[in-house]
Order: sequence, then structure tokens, then C-alpha cells
Amino acid sequence: MADNPTTPDANPDWSAFDAAPLDSALKLQATRARLKLSQRDFAALLRVPCATLQNWEQRRTEPDAFAQHMINIIYDDPDGMRQRLERQSAA
Repeated sequence: MADNPTTPDANPDWSAFDAAPLDSALKLQATRARLKLSQRDFAALLRVPCATLQNWEQRRTEPDAFAQHMINIIYDDPDGMRQRLERQSAA
């Protein structure tokens, strides 16, 4: 059946597909969802006002270069960064 051009492939080869990179807003949303945190709790963890996080997630404003760098680091290891940030807050 896979040779029939009218039959859709149930398992297409996506290796050549160039997906667009995630922007900061999507990285924040994905990380917050993975950590199961509200905007308020995630903003507190990042030590930014909740309104700032909301503006970033809704693309009303862009994080500065340092904040973007931190978002990338947190996105790469959300559980580890959460533990580190919580330890720092407790100290």
C-alpha cells in the first residue's frame, strides 16, 4: 500500500523537515507546562513580576538578551533548574 501514491503514508519520513525554532514565548509556555506551574508561581521562580511573564508568553514584549539566555537554559533542563532556583530561594 505504501507504493500507491493516493494512499497517505501512515508513518512519513520527517527527517528532512526543518521545523521552525521555538521562540521565547513557546519555550516559556512549554517549560511552565512541563513543571506544572501557574504563571504566578513560575514568575516567582524566575524572580520576575507575573505581568512580565504574561507579556513574554503573549508576545507583547520580548525578554532582554540575558532573560532569553536564562529561558534557553531553563528550557534545556527545566527540572534541574527548578531545583537550583528553589535551593537559592530557600537560602
